[in-house]
Amino acid sequence: MMTRARTAVLTNAFLFRTNPILHTTALRLPTTTRLSSTTSSALSGTSFPSKTQRLFDEDINIIYDGRCNVCKLEIDFLSRRDTTKINIGQPRLKMTDLEDSYDPSDPANGGIDYGTGMAAIHAVTAEGKVVKGVPVFALAYEKVGLGWVFRITKWPVVRKIVDVAYVIFAKYRTNLTRGASIDVLVREYEQKRALEQKMQEGNCVACSTIRSS
Repeated sequence: MMTRARTAVLTNAFLFRTNPILHTTALRLPTTTRLSSTTSSALSGTSFPSKTQRLFDEDINIIYDGRCNVCKLEIDFLSRRDTTKINIGQPRLKMTDLEDSYDPSDPANGGIDYGTGMAAIHAVTAEGKVVKGVPVFALAYEKVGLGWVFRITKWPVVRKIVDVAYVIFAKYRTNLTRGASIDVLVREYEQKRALEQKMQEGNCVACSTIRSS
């Protein structure tokens, strides 16, 4: 009995070594099993993060007053440097004029309404972060290779002085550049928007009023 058992074992071992099909199959099975197990475990225990959703192609959206000559000069300078010198073909600055069909509900504008935008310059990053005041200029200049210009404003003492100076300038900016206070301009803007809304609703009296203005 023992002799037959040993003979059977030896015979099977001989067939295994001399038969390439059996040999190859036996060698591959453990590897295939390990890969399947590893893959299954990875898929069940790993979550793949999606790409960050960008609001626009550029890096930042600067919201400015297009009827302010000082603001316009600054924006034109930044835009020209961005598109024709530094980031040709792939601009990093997006410019949005408060006086040109501005839509505060557009996600790219960060929920900033007309009055808020007029009170101080704002910018919105492609990821949706809102920036206000002097840091807007620092960020914009950095995008066009002039970050060193505003680097000094990172010093605590200088930053405080610059911030105070900008607040004063922003408060009286429209008086100097547009001949009216921010309150007056906001009121006129809201009246115009109200007339436009009535015009869309088919109010002919409002149509005549806004067309003649």
